[in-house]
Formats: sequence, C-alpha cells, structure tokens
Amino acid sequence: MELEQAIYWIAGGVGVPVIQWLKKRLDMSGKAALWLTVGVSVAVAVGALYFSDGVAVADMTPAGILAVFGQVLAAATIAYQALVAD
Repeated sequence: MELEQAIYWIAGGVGVPVIQWLKKRLDMSGKAALWLTVGVSVAVAVGALYFSDGVAVADMTPAGILAVFGQVLAAATIAYQALVAD
C-alpha cells in the first residue's frame, strides 16, 4: 500500500473517534448522526486529499474528492465495526 492510500485509511480510522465524540457531545442519533458522519467524512477526506502529495485546494476535482470520501468512509465504517465488535 502506498503512503497516499495509507493516509486515507488512517484518516478514516481517526474520523471514527471524532464522530463518536461529537455524537455524544451533541447528543445526536438517527438521521442527524448520519449527516454528522457524512460531514466529518467529507472534511477528513478533503484534508487527506490536501495533505497527500501537497495537492493545492484549486487542484481538487469533484471526482477526486468523491474517491477519497469513499475510501475515508470505508475506513471509518471498518473502524466503527471493529469498535462495536469489542
């Protein structure tokens, strides 16, 4: 696995505790929690895309952001399932 791909998986793994903390702090559940998860995942994906290979904000394309969002969301889902299983 290349470093660029690892950044996305690490970002997804880091996003899970942040989402859990925000859900508890804001007392969210249901659709609100789902939208919170999507929002945090998008923010983490954009951050991961920016920090991988030093991509400039102007160079970010919708396709690239969606691809990274998918990877971050997949990693967050796997990390969340691992936490729930424990």
